Amino acid sequence: MLRAPLASALLLPLLLACAGCHHETPTPTPGSGGPAPSADAAPASDDTVVRLEDDGKTLEVSAGKRIVFKLASNSGTGYVWTPAPVDATILVQQGEREVERTSDLPGGSKLDVLRFAAKGPGTVTVQVDLKRPWGDQPVAKTLKVTVTVR
Repeated sequence: MLRAPLASALLLPLLLACAGCHHETPTPTPGSGGPAPSADAAPASDDTVVRLEDDGKTLEVSAGKRIVFKLASNSGTGYVWTPAPVDATILVQQGEREVERTSDLPGGSKLDVLRFAAKGPGTVTVQVDLKRPWGDQPVAKTLKVTVTVR
């Protein structure tokens, strides 16, 4: 009768490895009638991609073009990249944050993907904070870029 204790001993590490994880899945784009673009899909060639190293930069885009933020973080920490509200007459967020996995390991690296559409002419500062959406922990990182839509 060693089967039950042996099975428990073998399964326990697997159960513990996943006990604290929050499996993130892409969220449908509201009002689109279909799923949001896949986070692991290659960005369109005319998309402007923003990464952490772009902090402090000024970007110029044409109205109708898309800006895609791909920001690195770690799974399982609870920290996610969260944008501050922006002037919706200039820039509009498309859908919710999506996740692009870069590692299959628990707690491994990932990219948080945020998409914005350039709507009308003007200049706006986009601030995105790496923070937990609950509690009162301080912001871990902040990214700011200035976007001019022409």
